[in-house]
Parts: sequence; structure tokens; C-alpha cells
Amino acid sequence: MRIFVIVGLALLLTACQRQAVTSSTNAPAAPESRATGSSNSSETGDAKTTAGAPVEFTTIGITPDKTNVAYRIKVNTDRTIDEVHLVLKATDSKGKVSEDTIVWQNIVGSTRRPIESGKTYEDQTALDPVTVKADVSLKEVLFKDGTKWNAR
Repeated sequence: MRIFVIVGLALLLTACQRQAVTSSTNAPAAPESRATGSSNSSETGDAKTTAGAPVEFTTIGITPDKTNVAYRIKVNTDRTIDEVHLVLKATDSKGKVSEDTIVWQNIVGSTRRPIESGKTYEDQTALDPVTVKADVSLKEVLFKDGTKWNAR
């Protein structure tokens, strides 16, 4: 009976950690601050945008401790943004690729704050320990008025 309780708690903890990954905390950062990427990650400073995009998205890369992937979001619109959806493609040491959606919101500590026009935000998302390569790309931007902009 104990083994079932332990397995259940482990599953619950994993689900909580996964939720924490998709709503990770962040703080506004100056555009000139930059994390160092890993050689197994996307190149530092590669903007993944299209003309007229409401945000400029940049993958910074895997953090030096290899536990997170870092990225930068610069707001280029006056429209009020509710959240930004990103796609995380992670490759493990066996070559298996997994894909997850990251829901980014401007949460500082445990308080959700407005996403402000003209500001640049840096954030990180936790990686599975077996990840050797990670790429994050912009999927869509959801606005407060219920409309969205698709990057694809």
C-alpha cells in the first residue's frame, strides 16, 4: 500500500513541476543583459520574428548549468497582451524529441503584472535533466480583447 502512496505522490509532484514550468516566473530585464548559451542550444541572440509581429522573440540558449533554457521577449505593440505562447522542442541524449507549449505571463514572485509595451522581458523554463538540445520558438500572442496573433 505504501508503494502506491509514494508513486501517487511522485506523479503529483511531477504534475506540479510541469505546471510550474509552463507558468514560470520572470522579471523585466534590460535588453543588454544576456545569458551565455550552450554549444548544444540555439545560438544566442537569434531573433525569431516576422515583420509586424507584436513581440520580438529571441532564444538565448541553454543556461550554463544546463537546467533551463533562456529566452527574451520584447513587446512591440501598444495592444494589451494577456499571454505569449511558446513552443519548446527538447532533444534527449538518445535523440528523442519532445514538444511542449510554454504559456508565458509577466509573473513576478507570485503576482501577475501587466505586459507593458516597449519593455523587454527575460525568462527561463526548466528542462528535463536528460535534455541535451533545446529550442524555443514563438507560437502565438493572446491579447486581452480575446484576439490572437499567430506566428506560423
